[in-house]
Amino acid sequence: MKRIFVVILLTFASVIAVCQGINSKAIEITNVDSDDYTTIETTKLRLKLPKTFTRRNATTYENMLAESYISVQPLDGDVNRNFYTFDKKSMFQAGIVVMKETFFKINGFEAMMIDGDQYINDKEFAVSILIIGNCTETFLIMGSTPKPIQNNMNIEITNSLLSVIFDPKMEAKPISESFSYKVNLEGTGLIEVSPMGDTRTFTDDGNLPSKTDDMTSLTIHETRSGIQFTEDQKKDVCTHRIKLYPLTWDEKSDLTPHKYSTRKLSGYEIYASGVSKFLKTEFIYQLVLFDKDRYFVITGVTYGDETKSLEMFRKVANSIDF
Repeated sequence: MKRIFVVILLTFASVIAVCQGINSKAIEITNVDSDDYTTIETTKLRLKLPKTFTRRNATTYENMLAESYISVQPLDGDVNRNFYTFDKKSMFQAGIVVMKETFFKINGFEAMMIDGDQYINDKEFAVSILIIGNCTETFLIMGSTPKPIQNNMNIEITNSLLSVIFDPKMEAKPISESFSYKVNLEGTGLIEVSPMGDTRTFTDDGNLPSKTDDMTSLTIHETRSGIQFTEDQKKDVCTHRIKLYPLTWDEKSDLTPHKYSTRKLSGYEIYASGVSKFLKTEFIYQLVLFDKDRYFVITGVTYGDETKSLEMFRKVANSIDF
């Protein structure tokens, strides 16, 4: 009993130490709320967004012509512990080369700005990430713009991130209300985790990544294409995406897209098994559903029972409603 008591005391002491901050030389900023601010739904943040940015979804704003965006993601736990999580090594593994780290106190709350470069499809982007919060909740705000930078867009993004007002007392909207569609998870065993941009993620234990042996997850990504695809183009979208997975496909797997329809939408599905670089067999389910000028990519992944997982993935897809 004494040993447990000591562990509890040490744990409590470490939390207090972390919550007091890890950088006493933080730059202090005071932001005052005004009509220029926008509330970021499903969060406790308000931002002064660049004037050329428009809403893409509840947590993402963009300038499509400039290929630039600002997106907000909630994180679990204490802000200072999250500072340690986003170190240079982990950022490099995520494809971002960190150029600079700066600590702030914004309206009294600890914050850290990470500036770096990221390559996506052989194109270089300037990336700025602001992490802000308190001892119980954290938010990550990410802004990105292509290089070479046009019209000082990186400065606009940086100023927007640093304009943040974090209000722990603000009542955030439920995640499910921030999307244009609904899904029914009843009987699936899946739990929704925090969304990122246009993507909703569900896992079999509510953790990301899942901590179960099966590590079952399902994502739904909504994309507005601005065009209506031909049937051949729809098949190409489905085929192209599944070939991006770094798996050695089972020789019995059929990667041919097959027609699939739900109550509201239609598209093409592919499902197959393959071996990962960790020599584990993964079952991949992919369904692309089309709706006028947008489409939904539903992707299921599991190490578990393929037949049961296929049934469950389809059940969620069939439940998509507007």
